[in-house]
Amino acid sequence: MALKPIVAHGVQLFVAEKSRLAQGRCLEARSAAEACRIAEEKVRCGRAIGAAAFTRTVVDPDYDDGGEPITLAIFGKVPAGVADQLPF
Repeated sequence: MALKPIVAHGVQLFVAEKSRLAQGRCLEARSAAEACRIAEEKVRCGRAIGAAAFTRTVVDPDYDDGGEPITLAIFGKVPAGVADQLPF
């Protein structure tokens, strides 16, 4: 029986660490819209210097076997090239 792919959404936070950007927590979201809202809110409220909302298709959640992430939106300051490297 073939596994049904799952679309996963999330937010990668970025924080200041020793005067440079570092990855922070990675948060789950229920939808693409919610991921964008969470990312924007975390930056607006000062919980993170930057945040990237992303989505990806996971074929086998037990092994985190999935496709490449697609960046939905970026807020605040994030490392150069972050859109090609999510999730961390």
